[in-house]
Amino acid sequence: MFLGKVVGTVWSTKKSPDLEGVRFLIVHPFDLDKEPNKSIVVVADRLGAGAGETVMCAFGKAARTAIGNQDMAIEAAVVGIVDRVDLAETVSEELRASARELARDNGRG
Repeated sequence: MFLGKVVGTVWSTKKSPDLEGVRFLIVHPFDLDKEPNKSIVVVADRLGAGAGETVMCAFGKAARTAIGNQDMAIEAAVVGIVDRVDLAETVSEELRASARELARDNGRG
């Protein structure tokens, strides 16, 4: 599983029949140690996440289970929309500041 921010949507009028009715988002995974992270992941979404929101995503079988179809042609899916991220007191202040920045108001203005 990973945390990421929704940065866009993917629209496809022609796709595998099992993907009909599934919404796809572009998610930018968080990297809490502040290392550059230029990757994006296209994820299936049945929860209704929106641009700017922080989401929990799963890969592989866990993603297909979340969508409800083990035979579906997906590799990643939103399994939760994050309201808040709390870190234990033993986490370094640098990591804590990174997490606060990433989760700041979850894109809700």
